[in-house]
Amino acid sequence: MNQNFLRQSLLASAVAASLALPAIASADATLYGSFRLGMFKTDQSSAELADYASRIGLRGTVDLGLEQTQGIFHYEQGLSLNSGALGGGRYASIGATGPWGTLRGGKLDHPTYTYVGQVNEFAMSALPVHIDVGYVANGSNPARGFRADRRVSNTLAYTSPNLGGAEFMVAGVFAGEADGSVFGDTATINPEKDRTLDGYNLGGKYTVEGLTLAAAYGAVKARKDVVSGYEVDSNLWGASARYNIQNFRLAAKYEQSKDKIDNSKEKGYGLQGTYEVNGYGASLGFSSVKADNASREKATQIEVHHRMGNGVVALGYVDYNSAAIGTQTAGDRALWPLNRGNDTAYLTYRLQF
Repeated sequence: MNQNFLRQSLLASAVAASLALPAIASADATLYGSFRLGMFKTDQSSAELADYASRIGLRGTVDLGLEQTQGIFHYEQGLSLNSGALGGGRYASIGATGPWGTLRGGKLDHPTYTYVGQVNEFAMSALPVHIDVGYVANGSNPARGFRADRRVSNTLAYTSPNLGGAEFMVAGVFAGEADGSVFGDTATINPEKDRTLDGYNLGGKYTVEGLTLAAAYGAVKARKDVVSGYEVDSNLWGASARYNIQNFRLAAKYEQSKDKIDNSKEKGYGLQGTYEVNGYGASLGFSSVKADNASREKATQIEVHHRMGNGVVALGYVDYNSAAIGTQTAGDRALWPLNRGNDTAYLTYRLQF
């Protein structure tokens, strides 16, 4: 009887696999990843060998049977090289793309981040040591980089095709009666019917001969409480410029956010420059934020690197001023490395595939 059961199970598995083969064959999928490990020595802390935002993902296209239009999917998961365990979900979306543009839904970046926010991408360590203006929390403290314009759930977004060097993107967040899983780090106590559109974000960029200019604006009004009204009502806008010329890469951005609940504003800017020859390079970055009735916060990063095919080794140092370090509470902007919120020397090794 056990043998019969085994035969039936194997037969069922074979049939299921044969039925799945046409679907797999019609998909063009790519497995990718970024494994990142570093040695960090932060002031007032011992040296630590730590993973920093390693991830693995899958992206691809699916035949929809339509002329010049394909289905698309994307999934990315964090992981830890020290524990060997998977971390939280980073990105997840499905959609369609064609000559008319790209439409996606799921957990996505918004234009204020895609077009403006990530000016430190030229630092080869990929450490997010820049400090940014605060915006609506996205699952954690917004002053620590978890803003509601990066990896935002419940997002529907459209990106235009390239229009003579120009591109634009518009995104909306449809979170229902949000309970804090999308905006904020606490649950609404007495939720009632919310706005249909909880947040929106739009922006555009234009590229010509190595120069890219971009601007974006976003706003969120959500988490309606029957007692106190809306708990979140904020906006963010910014502009950026990037320029590539031979071995030099330069980037700059300016951002301003406003919290309408407590009537406060924050203004900040960031600069990053990189020079590289034959895989050897150096970068210098600076960022600053000034909040209402607070001291100006600053971060300076210097780094040298060696690129080896799909791998890179980087040696650097990040210095925060006393206002950015503060008392090392949850609101400090000195995010990295390792959330210690202090000056840090580092040696990192990163592999891309």
